[in-house]
Amino acid sequence: MAQPVHCPDCGHWNEAGAEECEACHFPLTDRGQGTAPPPPPPPAAAAPLRPMRSRRPRPQSNVALSIWLGVGAFLALILVVIALQATHERPGQAGVEGSNADQQKEADVFRDTLAKDSTNVPARLGLANILFDTGNWTEAIVHYRSAVRQDSSLVPAIVDMGVCYYNLSATGEAEKLFALALARDPHQPYALFNLGIVYEREGKPEQALEHFHRALESAPPEAMKSALVEAIGRVAKQTGKTAPPLTQPQ
Repeated sequence: MAQPVHCPDCGHWNEAGAEECEACHFPLTDRGQGTAPPPPPPPAAAAPLRPMRSRRPRPQSNVALSIWLGVGAFLALILVVIALQATHERPGQAGVEGSNADQQKEADVFRDTLAKDSTNVPARLGLANILFDTGNWTEAIVHYRSAVRQDSSLVPAIVDMGVCYYNLSATGEAEKLFALALARDPHQPYALFNLGIVYEREGKPEQALEHFHRALESAPPEAMKSALVEAIGRVAKQTGKTAPPLTQPQ
């Protein structure tokens, strides 16, 4: 007998076979071919380095701009207060485990926005980022996947989804996502660095060295450079080789 479908967004139980949540309209049929992200395999040995998140401007500013454009500051403040009160009073609004008060308020606003329009990509990314920041990796994957499904050019979201899988010890899925990000942008330093970490963890030092070196040649942010230099030095000792520099586009 078919089982009811649980909405990962608002927690509502839907009838078996439902294509979207009847409460918040979150899509239910295309979450990894209709299922939640696969459970992680048994934890493996930790890599020498942790993967890095592809940081970017937080999307809530875009959400606020689209909602409040043309509305006076005073009226906007009143509407925000009303919206927050309504959100907290709505039954079934799930708390974000590990969040602080500000993060929970932001998550509530994003969920309220998605309840009205489940195709709102900035709100979807905003909620995914909060879930990422609070270590709710599996839930973050659901929302990153939904955003990428609507806009496949969101390379940072693809990278972040890969980091979530890595943190769940699902390195195979992480590797696929970092490779997908590089197919979209071959010079994405976070994807290069993170794929190098995966290769190092898998015992493939030559591939790891190549990707670390390419990341260093791809104009990485300053915060990443020291980690790259450390990784290159460490892996170079294992291989006795130095990877060729990345060929810059003409």
